[in-house]
Amino acid sequence: MNFAVTVVSPPGYTHSAAFHEVAETLHHALLALGLDSVMTREGRLDSRRHIVLGSNLLPHYGLLLAPDAILYNLEQVYTGSSWITPELLHIMRRHVVWDYSEANARAFADLGVRVERVLPIGYVPELTRIRFATTRDIDVLFVGALCPRRQRVIEGMRAAGVGVVAAFGVYGRARDLLLARTKLVLNVHGREGGVLEIVRLSYLLANGCAVLSERCADAAEEAPLAHAIAFADYDALPERAAQLVASPAERERLARDGFAEMQSRSAADYLRAALT
Repeated sequence: MNFAVTVVSPPGYTHSAAFHEVAETLHHALLALGLDSVMTREGRLDSRRHIVLGSNLLPHYGLLLAPDAILYNLEQVYTGSSWITPELLHIMRRHVVWDYSEANARAFADLGVRVERVLPIGYVPELTRIRFATTRDIDVLFVGALCPRRQRVIEGMRAAGVGVVAAFGVYGRARDLLLARTKLVLNVHGREGGVLEIVRLSYLLANGCAVLSERCADAAEEAPLAHAIAFADYDALPERAAQLVASPAERERLARDGFAEMQSRSAADYLRAALT
């Protein structure tokens, strides 16, 4: 079977780029399985089955989809989410749905959407591509939308003498250049009780970035990564960041263990199981 990996890309909407690394992962995993694959913004190419990323954008952008398209959800599913709307659920009920998270699959079931496959975020060698600077002049980097609870952590780190750069709307090469200069990457949930943002963290681990993350609501979710990511309670993040910035050896260990953990999660193996 021939495949097309589609990123829903409304004109002028730069944030569709947030899906590109997962799209590349799927594309290269399909090729590794000996299957034909292209990456595209189109939703209906002849003789190809589409795996669609960014389906949360479909209610706002009338992309024509093939009837057998697979919608691979990468958004967190929770009550009050601005993305999980009745319009999106209506679209999902007409297509095969995949998700990266068992918790999301359970939440979707409560909303009347059946998740056919849980496809974890995996690793392909093509995504290991950041060349780190000899001298890293950014202590801590946060990439993502700023909200009050994230801003408080950043201000706490700066008060502790830690240099923090916050970047929003930066993707691809521009983001990689920032990561190449960074000692420690920060992950903070946008809301209290958030789940682990493995969609964004996977690319960091695949490139040997040292990561500090707020703890998850579900301890079992973070347990497999406890050796690969430095986890801390929300209020302890500034102090833990200062400790890690002052400890190159600990950062190197995190980077090494994080990369090894990500390498062990073969995207091709995950995808082979999902396609059977």
